[in-house]
Amino acid sequence: MRRIAMAALAITLAGCSTLDSLGPSGSVEGTYSLVLLNGSRLPYTFSNGVTLVSDVLTLYGDGSYSDYSQYSTGAPRTEQGTYTENNGSLFFEPYAGSTYQGSITGRVLTEIVGGFEQRFEKQ
Repeated sequence: MRRIAMAALAITLAGCSTLDSLGPSGSVEGTYSLVLLNGSRLPYTFSNGVTLVSDVLTLYGDGSYSDYSQYSTGAPRTEQGTYTENNGSLFFEPYAGSTYQGSITGRVLTEIVGGFEQRFEKQ
């Protein structure tokens, strides 16, 4: 009986080891600030002349997220949807728009959206 309990504990701990690398709490939930867009620090000016000033992504424990972007024109944009995490891979499904992927290592979350690489850091 003791061997079965030890085996179950070992399997449980092995399953948690990838979560431990995600952050101090072992969870992806939290608030992330965009620090790099295609390798450049913010503010970032797109080819159409619009400048992104800031972007804050919040992942909630219930599997939902919100992404608040602020532009130099003063016009904010908020995207909301759901996400799933599997061994550091993230899958985002906005309520409006196309799905996209990301990954998380430690306190750094990276997304690839519309050909742009976005690097966020956990606050």
